[in-house]
Amino acid sequence: MRRTPALMLVFVIASTGCAAKKDYSAYFAHEPRSILVVPAVNETTAVDAESVYITTVSHPLAERGFYVFPVFLTDMLLRDLGLSEAGLVHQLPPERFHDVFGADAVLFVTINDWSNKYIVLQSSTVVTVSFVLKDTRTGTVIWESTQSAARNSGDGGGGLIGMMVAAAVTYAVNEMVDIDYRPLAQQANFQAITLPGTGLPSGPYHPNYGKDKDQYGP
Repeated sequence: MRRTPALMLVFVIASTGCAAKKDYSAYFAHEPRSILVVPAVNETTAVDAESVYITTVSHPLAERGFYVFPVFLTDMLLRDLGLSEAGLVHQLPPERFHDVFGADAVLFVTINDWSNKYIVLQSSTVVTVSFVLKDTRTGTVIWESTQSAARNSGDGGGGLIGMMVAAAVTYAVNEMVDIDYRPLAQQANFQAITLPGTGLPSGPYHPNYGKDKDQYGP
């Protein structure tokens, strides 16, 4: 039997902390209506990771029923205030975001991995993102998550030689063209924000608001 064609792409989603049920008591004690997303801290060597990632995060939050402050206007205002570095923004007390923007909660995002790796017989493109949501009146962490999404390619059939050729071709192509990380960032966001029981409960502008609390424990 022949194997599947070369360069087949497979999405692999890894979720951390799924074994233990999350505690949502802090979230429901400070249920936000509006969320401010500040620039992400980029801990990788990919210089464009933050600028690409920031285009992916507002949509899933809005779909969950929250008002999301426009991310580019937020960035412009922070720069006007002399806060051009994401690291400095993340060090501000959460209460400052309530004073300046009037937001109920602020979302801090850290990009942990944004890379393409060549591992023996296949290449792997990986995005890993950490999320921390804080109440802006008290500074309380009300939700957090770390998610990874990966796209693997290789194993072109024909045994070991075919696998090696397919992996080498994929690596060469990736070196010549820009890799589109955006779908992986979107997948990581979906895992973190949308999945029942681990994501964010429905916000006040979602038709299921108040109806899905039983999925998130006490």
